[in-house]
Amino acid sequence: MTPLEMLLAQDGDPPTLTDLGGEDTFWQQAHTLAASPLWFRAAETLLVEWDTLHYPDQAATFVTQALTTTTSPAAADDLLDQLVEHPGYLQRASSQLNTLALERSRHHSTPLEAELAGIFLEAALRLALPGTTKRYGLLDRLVDPDATAAPAAYARRVVRALGTAYEHWRDSDLLTALQRFSRTIVQGDAAYELAMCHLADAANAPDRATLLQAFATARDLLQQAIDADEDRPDATAFLAALDAVLAFDTGNTTTLATATGQLRRSLTEHALWLTGTRTHWRAGRYDTEAAWYTLSCSLEHVDAHLDQPLTAWPNQTIQHVLTVYTAHRSVRLQPAEAAPGGLQVLVAPRIEKAFASRQGLLLHLRGLVADAPDDWDAHAAHQLLQAIDDRLQADVPQVQPGDPGKAAAAASYPELAAELGSQLLASLPTYMLTSLQATYADWEAGLVSKLPIAQQHIYNDILAVLQGCDDFHHPAVREHFTHLIVQAIRFLHSRTNRARAHHTPRFAYLFAPAPGEKLPLEETVQEDFHDYLDGNLEDVDIEVTDRSGGRADIEVRFPGFTTVIECKRTKGKTTRKGLRRYLGQTVAYQAGGITLGMLVVLDLTPKPSWIPNIRDDMWADHIPSPVPEQRDRWAVVVRVPGNRTSPYVMTAPATIQQN
Repeated sequence: MTPLEMLLAQDGDPPTLTDLGGEDTFWQQAHTLAASPLWFRAAETLLVEWDTLHYPDQAATFVTQALTTTTSPAAADDLLDQLVEHPGYLQRASSQLNTLALERSRHHSTPLEAELAGIFLEAALRLALPGTTKRYGLLDRLVDPDATAAPAAYARRVVRALGTAYEHWRDSDLLTALQRFSRTIVQGDAAYELAMCHLADAANAPDRATLLQAFATARDLLQQAIDADEDRPDATAFLAALDAVLAFDTGNTTTLATATGQLRRSLTEHALWLTGTRTHWRAGRYDTEAAWYTLSCSLEHVDAHLDQPLTAWPNQTIQHVLTVYTAHRSVRLQPAEAAPGGLQVLVAPRIEKAFASRQGLLLHLRGLVADAPDDWDAHAAHQLLQAIDDRLQADVPQVQPGDPGKAAAAASYPELAAELGSQLLASLPTYMLTSLQATYADWEAGLVSKLPIAQQHIYNDILAVLQGCDDFHHPAVREHFTHLIVQAIRFLHSRTNRARAHHTPRFAYLFAPAPGEKLPLEETVQEDFHDYLDGNLEDVDIEVTDRSGGRADIEVRFPGFTTVIECKRTKGKTTRKGLRRYLGQTVAYQAGGITLGMLVVLDLTPKPSWIPNIRDDMWADHIPSPVPEQRDRWAVVVRVPGNRTSPYVMTAPATIQQN
């Protein structure tokens, strides 16, 4: 063994060219390395340092020629896995590699040749899928009729390659070639891949009949795969997924629950079976399995609500509805075609009918979509609304302008009138208006219910104080300012819990400075709170001028109004009474808008033995007007605990020491 080979034989990462004596030394012994059993380690060294090579064309030739004669399936598989995604190598040798891969895939008489041929065939497929090489030579190899008589090691890879190729290119010759394996040693794999092909076709089915036919064919083939092979969790999973979709279509809740449970078990089994054997280039197939499972769970959730006589659903249920409604996009490998089609023609009618038969439910959806979170699929929601609007409009009485019913409805339900308009309200019966009014109030309860108990207490205490503010009773103000309160609560919770050992420099202001360092300025909490809000609310700005004659530290803009947040730091009195000294400036910014604001104070008093509970660090304050005929003001106060030490170095409070 030469000195270079001894270096290549070492465990761990391949040696660098410097370790091998430099690139010139490498090329001086290139012939010896190419014939060595460790040739693949030398090739890996070249690939790792490709961007620094002086002779990349020579390196490409070395790698390609070594692959021409290798008889090691493991070495060929590992190196090809790198080559098909290596931009430097492919730029110079993609055509040569493709020619070599196709040529070596022709020789599959012995078990060893069959294993190597299958590996090289997959490499050719992976070159063709992204368009790195033309696919026509590959297609000729895939449809070769002699492949059915080849050893299983090659035939199985051909079958899987045929399935993947058909899902991408939809060439009917590929489907015909795949069908020829139905009575061979790999018939189980062939049946499974054929089923996947029919599911891929179902994704673009133009109508219900075509979709159901594709599903029926796929189900038969999946059952054949299960019958042919003793252990097929992949086929069992997809069979259960199809049963779940069909059960949702017919409203068979029992079958839907059974199918979802089977799918869960099969995917778990398949995941364990795949441990250590997943190939990332087939990740699309694995992701599709997961997407079908997610869909089945959503189907089960939606099925439980569709037939209930409710006029409002939880937001989570609406999200499940949207997931099911757009399932044609999530359970496919390829992008959707222009027309939705596919799975949507099966699952959409039941959903649309549920909304169309309950006007209140549709109005509830419309209201939620109008203020949907960023993670909602807005396109899907609008698509659903568009699809059912025509059905609903056919049943809504047409109200003429000036109808006396409008004023009465608007007066009785002012919040709904502000959101939906008085004309639409006048067309709805009283029982529906009452239900909608209750639903409108419930959105706030749904928001608060997601908060931990301590944070709910803060929220409820603040709202109790704000009940005296007329501006807070306006629907738009209450809705948006409530979201600001919740974000402030979450900010306080986050910064109170943050630990010194895990903070980045931007959070250093929360902790006691090191000896010789100064305490932070108010800009630290101002910038931190601004960035936090900017990531969770739509329109937040900092240091805004010309606001009630001054400059706003933070301004949050909502539809119809703005709120100013004043930021301070203090080393003095931090009691509620002590912090009232800052409220004058806080409420001064309310002169040009609503009478609601916020004060954020960084508390820099030493905390050697005690950190306040977050329920004691946030509250609302009422500031009476000094002029009786003018409006009072309100402010939410957030006291952020700074200058903190870690709990493990805190001393016992005096109250404990006394006992």
